[in-house]
Amino acid sequence: MPIDVERVKRAYPIADIITAEGVELRPSGRRFMGRCPFHRDDRPSLVVYPDTRSFHCFGCGASGDVIDFVRRARNLGFREAVEYLGDVPPADFVPSAHRRVSPKPRRLSLDDRLILTAACEVYHESLLRTPEGVRYLESRGVPTWLARRARLGYSDGRQLAPYLKRRRLSLRRAREMGLLYADDRDAMRGRIVIPDLRSGYCAWMTGRALSDEVDPRYLGLALPRPILGYDAVRGRQRVFLTEGPFDWLTLVGWGLPAIALLGTQPATGSLRLLERMRSVVLVLDADGPGQEATTAIAASLGERAVILSLPEGVKDVGELGAQPDGRERFFDLLPETEGRERDVAPAR
Repeated sequence: MPIDVERVKRAYPIADIITAEGVELRPSGRRFMGRCPFHRDDRPSLVVYPDTRSFHCFGCGASGDVIDFVRRARNLGFREAVEYLGDVPPADFVPSAHRRVSPKPRRLSLDDRLILTAACEVYHESLLRTPEGVRYLESRGVPTWLARRARLGYSDGRQLAPYLKRRRLSLRRAREMGLLYADDRDAMRGRIVIPDLRSGYCAWMTGRALSDEVDPRYLGLALPRPILGYDAVRGRQRVFLTEGPFDWLTLVGWGLPAIALLGTQPATGSLRLLERMRSVVLVLDADGPGQEATTAIAASLGERAVILSLPEGVKDVGELGAQPDGRERFFDLLPETEGRERDVAPAR
């Protein structure tokens, strides 16, 4: 039986669905506000309008109705999103304050992996030819050897769509994943690109603007956020959990088994992955949201969590890494615990 799209939109209050996807919303007049799950949102820029059953992010520009939100959050096509909502009878729906909607994750297809890996290689080659991008990385404490190892990239905005065409890879799917705009302009143009690599292929990426004046500073794909770097630390007894991509790069450059949340709100399933680790050293940002997230994650992990406080006046690991003595100051903070030597590799 065909699903009545308008009935679906009326049946599922948009604020309840967004909250069920793990976004904390707070009332602001007749609206709700929260941190957008589609990019690294340092301040609440997602606004939800119950009266018009719509949402808009003033950071990354994501907007639409409840179906559009579900499409982005779960990486679904329009029909799949409608059917997903239609699978839950409206009378049985309970807002996430009481339970979460059961996730229906979509795995990346082979074509998706080929597209993302192709984009990663295009951006990486572009970075090596872009002195401005290399200088920016060096200013953030990321040397060229680490940029090569992590396959960091830079988009000049000209190469991706033509390259995908030559490879006969789907531009439509590249648009759906957020690599290209509707007119095939490169969404990552002018950004340093940090990929999430898994077993030789790229599964996700985020782009960082070269200037703090550009909004949003970070632009992720329209795919579920991963724990950045998780694949590389599987099986480790102890890992270091950071907040952002450059914090992660700093610790990787120091030879530590590091992963990044990509924000302060763990994506769906992230905590379950962390619970597989024997010890998780929490090194999140020293600001209010970072400390709130540290407290919440530590409470969830229990004895597996070790909280590491940064030196006074330092906001995050990336800021510390840009200092000449940053590595030494950080290692001085580490507790003398058994297994420390196994985790630490010499800096290059």
